Amino acid sequence: MTTSAEAKTIVTAAVSRLFGQKDASAIDEYFGPVYVQHSALGVDGLEGVRTLVASLPANFAYELVRVIADGDLVVTHGLYFGFGPAPVVGFDVWRVDGAGRIVEHWDALAPASGPDPRAAVDGPTEPQQAESGEQNRALVLGDLESAADLVQHAPAYAMAPGATTNVVVRQSIAEGDLVFTRAAGEVGGAAAILNDLWRIENGAAVEHWTLVAPVPATLPHDNGVF
Repeated sequence: MTTSAEAKTIVTAAVSRLFGQKDASAIDEYFGPVYVQHSALGVDGLEGVRTLVASLPANFAYELVRVIADGDLVVTHGLYFGFGPAPVVGFDVWRVDGAGRIVEHWDALAPASGPDPRAAVDGPTEPQQAESGEQNRALVLGDLESAADLVQHAPAYAMAPGATTNVVVRQSIAEGDLVFTRAAGEVGGAAAILNDLWRIENGAAVEHWTLVAPVPATLPHDNGVF
């Protein structure tokens, strides 16, 4: 059985090797033989990961900002450089099986807004108050109140902003005072992937990061984005 702490260590090492060093040998070391891909960036299975790593441009770089683990799920929040003219903010969710292998992946990417790309990801990076995760998850999934001095980080949008409707939370990952949700919804009537990370203090949201990406019209696999 893989613990949350072990899953976090595995994903952190794998992501650092794959995207920080472009080291494809990490695939054999950290990934399971059956790998379910939900990202639009690659085909299903390990071959898609190998192709992605091999195709990364020479100027590609990745800055891992924070990692949150909850059971078999781990979310990484960071900045990708080299995918285009502007840095890209990414939330990636990874599932680690009982044997300590990464076996499933979801993501959402959006250009960083404003002159400083780090405005979308800055703030505290380490979860605090480890024992409060379940309590804080309940707050986020319930009637969450925001503190008067809520810190709202620069949002990352890969689609035109609009009214958000028909929201259904598909994943929630809570570690201490940090709670991440990944939801299906509509923004301005268009299908969207809604990613929110909240920092909770004294029963209220005191910090918020958000990323909104469209559901792709087509995918290179049949697994869907959720």
